[in-house]
Amino acid sequence: MINVTSLKLIGFLLLIVMFTLSAEEQLNNAPLLSDTKPAVQSSLLNNDEPLPVNARILSLLELSEKSPGQAEQLLPKVDDISHSFNAAEKYLMLIIRANIIRESHEQHKAINWLKKALSLEDKIATMQLIQPQFNQIHTKLANSYAQIGQYELAYQQKNNYLDKYRDYRKFLREQRLAKLNAKYDTDLKVKANELLKTEHELQHLQLKETEKEVAIQQRNIGILLITAIIFIALLIRQLKINTALKQLTERDNLTQLLNRQSCFEQGELLLEAALKYQHDLSVILLDIDFFERINQEYGCVIGDELINAISQLGKESIRPRDIFARIAGEEFAVILPQTNHEQAKAIAERFREKVQQYRYTYQEEFLQITISIGVASLSQTEQNFDALVNAADEALMAAKNTGRNQVCSYIKQD
Repeated sequence: MINVTSLKLIGFLLLIVMFTLSAEEQLNNAPLLSDTKPAVQSSLLNNDEPLPVNARILSLLELSEKSPGQAEQLLPKVDDISHSFNAAEKYLMLIIRANIIRESHEQHKAINWLKKALSLEDKIATMQLIQPQFNQIHTKLANSYAQIGQYELAYQQKNNYLDKYRDYRKFLREQRLAKLNAKYDTDLKVKANELLKTEHELQHLQLKETEKEVAIQQRNIGILLITAIIFIALLIRQLKINTALKQLTERDNLTQLLNRQSCFEQGELLLEAALKYQHDLSVILLDIDFFERINQEYGCVIGDELINAISQLGKESIRPRDIFARIAGEEFAVILPQTNHEQAKAIAERFREKVQQYRYTYQEEFLQITISIGVASLSQTEQNFDALVNAADEALMAAKNTGRNQVCSYIKQD
């Protein structure tokens, strides 16, 4: 099994190789210093001038990268004229020899050739050493050191390469910037007069454009205000419609009390709260006594007026937190949160007395109306709202069957 150290070394080697290939490709794609004529000397460089390089050496250098074997065959022909080589040409020849040696995997010999080349750097201009043909020596050294496991030296050479690569890129930028400055300085002087001539016209056009924009803005603001007013009016109308629709679905048309569905929805919510916080909950069901007889003798209009009267009396009898609803023709329900059985019975009795004391006169005839009431509490029933309502309904039936005009409590059957 490969240990952790070996894995780290392999990973480091791959990192160096990948980084070197990527950086070298970018550098080789960059333009050569020999192809440019700097207008301004870079602050990066010394005062030495670059040395000329024989074209045959440059060709051989390129060939040694692609086909070291062919380069080795041509090397003697170039060596014949080596006595006249300057430091830069000798530098490149040593790199060529290292390329040829590396093909045979003799890394130590290749490193020696490259080190000899580095010893010539003090005789070569800095601006020449940062060129791709010269700077590649550091990537080659880094690869060779990595091949023989000297990763620290490989890392150092990689950093040397990057330093020169950054200097080279900075120098190119300064060259290009100098060229651009020289070019555009002339153009700017020629066009300066034209700009002065057109400045007045431009200001005049800008003034007209500003006036036009102001007019457009004023028009748009007017349109926006009108649109906003229309939108607000439609929104208010829609809110009123929604409120009315909600009222129709939640409220009884005659009394404006909650209807049966809303009453049961509120009851379920109050039951959940009562169970959660361990509060009691009571329900009152009431019915107008002999209401069918009243409808038959006096008509539905009188019956509706009496129903409205009961609803008003109920509002006066119950508390603000209680839920009051009309759940059938003459039947009403009251949900009493946080109310035990005795408290609910007292409220029901007060409601019954108010109704009994109510005086309704029809064509100089006094109509006596009464109600029967059933009371049930959560502590007496199962823990659901339907059971609580059914218990109150049983108590209501007991009140009606035992003489009406009274309040009866639910009695749990064992």
